[in-house]
Amino acid sequence: MKIGLFTDPHYCKAEILCRTRRPSLSLSKVKEAMETFRKEGVELCICLGDLVDKCDSLEESYMCLDEMIGMIRSYKIPFLLVPGNHDYTVFSAEELSERTGCRIPPYTVDMETHRLVILDANYRSDCRRFDIAGVDWTDSNLPSEQMEYLNDALNNSSKPCIVLIHENLDNTVESRHVVKNANQIRVIIEKSKKVPMVIQGHYHNGADHTINEIRYLTLPAMCEGVDNSYCVLNTDNLMTLFYSK
Repeated sequence: MKIGLFTDPHYCKAEILCRTRRPSLSLSKVKEAMETFRKEGVELCICLGDLVDKCDSLEESYMCLDEMIGMIRSYKIPFLLVPGNHDYTVFSAEELSERTGCRIPPYTVDMETHRLVILDANYRSDCRRFDIAGVDWTDSNLPSEQMEYLNDALNNSSKPCIVLIHENLDNTVESRHVVKNANQIRVIIEKSKKVPMVIQGHYHNGADHTINEIRYLTLPAMCEGVDNSYCVLNTDNLMTLFYSK
């Protein structure tokens, strides 16, 4: 099975954000990715978060999300969104789920060869979910309920598992991008002996590290500059083919 992956489009109408981001180009970049996914016979498409960014008005934010989701859905490839901190800056979890048609994590997806475990670390240290009133992207945490969910999902699986999350569990990347309780999460992952791969977004440079025999793949952000970046994962052998243009 092939899975199409991309992350951090930050789609909105702004020409430039944070000096290097070109979010207004992301609609065409995602379309290019979807075209490739269709040609490659991808059976599932996943965005690792920050699908959209905040616009000048709520109405424009709704329009940008609807425009992006409409285009993605037009390819008729099943689509999952792993929420990112910027998604919650604009929409509540309920709104995001309603307008995208995507479930809010945690949940699992069982495929023929692997189980996908999708998590949501968009919670402050005080256990409150990020919301429109305020997001501190440097203070992401996986709640205890999701830690238990992860443990059960891994231990109850008869298949190897791939964990997907927006913020980083790879503690070798720049520390502000790492989930605060990442060390505890990695202990659960390592003890299960069922996780060959963790896939993340959030850290825009991207990274690819192996920690205790587990591959932690961080996709480069799609919104950076004028170039594009996305990949196809073959779950039969866990090989990733990157497309950068």
